[in-house]
Amino acid sequence: MALRRNNSLLSVDFGVNSVRLLQVAGQHVKAMELPCEIFSADPIAGTRDPGGLGADLTRVLASADFQGRRCAVTLPATCFLKDTVVLPDLDEADRAESLCWEAVDRFGVEHDEVTVGALRLRAGSGATIVGSIAPDAPAPQSPANSANSQAGCEHLLMALKRSTAMFALEPLLDAGLAPIRLESAALAGLRTAWTFWSRTSHEPLAFVHIEPSQATVLLAREGELLFHREIPGVFQTMRTINASADPDAIPMEVRSPATDRRAFRWSGLADEILQCLRYVERRGAGQWPGGLITSGPAAGQVELIATLESICGVPSQAATASGVVDPLPATLSPCIWAAALGAAAIDLGQPTMLDTRRAA
Repeated sequence: MALRRNNSLLSVDFGVNSVRLLQVAGQHVKAMELPCEIFSADPIAGTRDPGGLGADLTRVLASADFQGRRCAVTLPATCFLKDTVVLPDLDEADRAESLCWEAVDRFGVEHDEVTVGALRLRAGSGATIVGSIAPDAPAPQSPANSANSQAGCEHLLMALKRSTAMFALEPLLDAGLAPIRLESAALAGLRTAWTFWSRTSHEPLAFVHIEPSQATVLLAREGELLFHREIPGVFQTMRTINASADPDAIPMEVRSPATDRRAFRWSGLADEILQCLRYVERRGAGQWPGGLITSGPAAGQVELIATLESICGVPSQAATASGVVDPLPATLSPCIWAAALGAAAIDLGQPTMLDTRRAA
């Protein structure tokens, strides 16, 4: 289902070196990209705005004819702390408190320093652990998973340091914007990919959101999240690789002979993704994705798509805006703008839509 053309929500997508603004109004898609250094020096925690983003936003909002001030915000996936936890059935208040203390215990943070949420997971066919893309949907019970239901439900625990959130939100508030939700760019990008995929196929979908220092692998089926994994790496092609980069990072292929010898290859990332697919296949009664969609600044490269398709054996393509915003201006790459598109798509009405409001 496409975005409503009278949607006044402004999407604000923070990247490592820029922030993207997108709004669908009438027959026009308004988009603008501004430099932003909040996550350039520290892509995990960020820093206080060193470049006057608030003033830039104030000027842009006054001159670019963006409508309204309500906005949905996405942050790089590297900003979020994540783990899988099992919780017994609790009411909403007790569940929120339990999740917060789980975050304190698992991530080593103070209780009042983080905002915590979770995507509820449930047992599906073949006792596969899956995450509901519609968290409010009741979890069906079966004899195969009755023991699991008695022990509790799995949740994908997500925590965000409040200082990190405020680094991004303060310039928005200074510019007069009113953020209504905050989520991971990887999950927002999955919403865009799933909206397209659900119109073309009923098979499981593999999705990879690639940021400069991390790739997030997600698998979804019929509106349920099957798998989540983060893969560290240095996924950049136009820069010299820092010699102090993480030695465990995934190599990416760079064809230029002038590039540092420690240049990283796409084949390493593809091998890791293949292992993820095999793991889900073993745990999920033979489930195998019908396609693989990529998003992120480097996600549209021909070399990446060809390598993923060759190694993983899954038809692969870069993210498309078809079914979300059609047509998207030719000057905007759906790969780069996938998170912004997904963040703005709050009025999608399909029951299988990815809803991450509780995980932000």
